[in-house]
Amino acid sequence: MVMTLIVALTLALSCAAGGIEGQHPETLSLLGEPLYAPPLPKAARERADAALSDAYARYKAAPNDVSAIIALEQAQLALGHVGDALEILTHGIEANQDDARLRLERGDSYIRIRKFELAQKDLRKAAETLPQAHCSLGLALYLAADYAHARDSYGKCADPGVIGYLSIRRAGGAASPPPTGSLGPAPSTAPPITFPGSVASKTPKQREPIARMYLDAIELLLADTKRDRARDALEKNRDDWMEPAYIAAEVDYAKVVKAEGKKRKAKGKR
Repeated sequence: MVMTLIVALTLALSCAAGGIEGQHPETLSLLGEPLYAPPLPKAARERADAALSDAYARYKAAPNDVSAIIALEQAQLALGHVGDALEILTHGIEANQDDARLRLERGDSYIRIRKFELAQKDLRKAAETLPQAHCSLGLALYLAADYAHARDSYGKCADPGVIGYLSIRRAGGAASPPPTGSLGPAPSTAPPITFPGSVASKTPKQREPIARMYLDAIELLLADTKRDRARDALEKNRDDWMEPAYIAAEVDYAKVVKAEGKKRKAKGKR
């Protein structure tokens, strides 16, 4: 649920210690589960709240200034407030219709709330003048299972990464060496979330980056290996639900769940 801008800012500035209790989810996953702003350690939360306060003061002084709008949006995202960030951007676009930077930022946040078609609209417009928007557009297309166009968009992206590589693979392109080096941020330090029916490990191991887990899961899928690591990636990285690789894993796992549901339904009719 997206609150009005004033209410959201007042709540964020006055209730810095709030947790999930009484908190609205930022969005729903493709599995229908509520996704909340990830918890932050106390020191990080204090820094994020201070940054939000500073950004709001700057925004209040110049509410139509693109840099101030983006600074406030980024401060909200640092707290996991995707809905508030989207509302700020929408107000900003009303005053700056042709600003590609705002379109890019809003397209990225539409991806975070799993609205891939809306994201594509903003990102196509942003990509007319911002080369880096092709990277986000490629992601939105990939998440919508439009792998051929995702591949083409990533072809104009300076750093296509894991998803760019997989868009080529899933569009039927020839296999090439997978990306090396950094595969995104380290996993959250919060305890992993387990889905119903899962058995938690008694001795938690050092977790892999979500992008590595997702890359391995899709490589296995493409090789027709009957293993699915997408579920593992989701369970072990729940607080990273805004990360591109997490969203991609969620998309693919939701397809598996939906397909299994259809099979069970078909068997029940026999």
